[in-house]
Formats: sequence, C-alpha cells, structure tokens
Amino acid sequence: MTDSPQSVLEKFFPAMFAADSAALAELIHPEVVWHVPPFVADEFGLVEGREAVLGFLCSAGDEFYQPGSFSLDVEVQAVEEDRAVIVGQMRATTARGTPYRNRYAFAFRFADGQIREAYELLDSLSFQRQQEQGR
Repeated sequence: MTDSPQSVLEKFFPAMFAADSAALAELIHPEVVWHVPPFVADEFGLVEGREAVLGFLCSAGDEFYQPGSFSLDVEVQAVEEDRAVIVGQMRATTARGTPYRNRYAFAFRFADGQIREAYELLDSLSFQRQQEQGR
C-alpha cells in the first residue's frame, strides 16, 4: 500500500527542514522533477532525479540559512487525487542571525505514493532583499 499525498506531505516538510536525506528519499520518486523558482533557474536549472533533488533540498540554502531554523505556517492546502497545492509563510534564520520570512507556494504531483513533480514559487524580490541583509 502506498502513502496518500496527504501523508507524504505531512512527512515531507519536516524532513526537508531537517535536511534528512534518508527520510526524503522515501518520499521522493526516483524520476522526480523539481521546478525551482524562476529567479534561481540559471543557477540550479531544472532539478531532475532523486539524487539531484535530494542535493538541492538538503544543501541549496546552506550558505544563507542556519540549519534547522525553517518552519512553514500553512495558509492554504488543497489535496485532490494525485495533486496538492500548499501556500504559506516560510520562516527561518539567516546565517547572520536575522529573521527570514517569505510567502511560498508549492504544487506537487504524486505517483506511487511519492512526490513525482514539484513547483516551488516565492516572492523573489523579498527573498533577494532579505538575503542581502542576512549576508
């Protein structure tokens, strides 16, 4: 029996925030595609495959954020069949110790009880301003 999308999401964000690659590997399909926010696409491109996505999720923010400081306050969550959307306020602490807060939207598609495709969007101007202050 495969996990429901709701169950996968309940496990996914805590595992992502903890950079728990073993837990994330259980939740991510081997052929996953992660669509990064457009303003970082030049740096990361389209992230494809479990290993590449694990690397992205577990280390992309290492130079900007304090490990273990992330949380997500979910404002909207909708799960229907093999798709889900989550919108909420992401919070963290920058490497310099300043608070980070931004609105994120995630859209997911599931296959075989795992995340098969994801889109990550955020307020890029707010992100860039806070990164400049947090460096």
